[in-house]
Amino acid sequence: MSLFIVACAANAQIGSDIQKSRERAAELQALCNDYRPSGSPSVDAYGNAVKNAAVMAIANSAQLENMYQRQIGETEDGVTDVTITKPTLDEWIAFSATVAAEAASIKTATDMLQIAADEAKSMTEGAAKEKNPMKAAKAAKTAKMATAVVTFGGNATKILLEESAAQAKAVGTIIETLKSGKNL
Repeated sequence: MSLFIVACAANAQIGSDIQKSRERAAELQALCNDYRPSGSPSVDAYGNAVKNAAVMAIANSAQLENMYQRQIGETEDGVTDVTITKPTLDEWIAFSATVAAEAASIKTATDMLQIAADEAKSMTEGAAKEKNPMKAAKAAKTAKMATAVVTFGGNATKILLEESAAQAKAVGTIIETLKSGKNL
């Protein structure tokens, strides 16, 4: 009986976390929709890495929600459905590897941050020093775009870190619940 109560409490918490996950995924999608490359290879490599990590996080959020609903036997609308096949422990473990790959993708992106930020700063300083007004305007526009990419990366990374940690926690909780309940 106490195992049932623990499992119900864990499921209620995960359900609440999934709603927050939807919100973070929507924020990430909005940021990705607004993302525009700058034309600078190192800055864009960073921006693209962050965008790729965000796309992966969005997909993992949807997958987690789907697997969780299957686990508790509900449809997307929250209607109980006894015909739904629950994910196996092996499926949850395989999904945890996908979440770990997402975390690695985020780390790869954050490792590029300093180079991108330095490049954007250098571009801004170079635009300010340009004597030719035509070249200065073009350089300023490119510098502004590079700065926007770095800003995008910073904003998205904050959300990505929170989402990835929440996904890992939710999947870990479900796996532990399945193992402890011998619900194989």
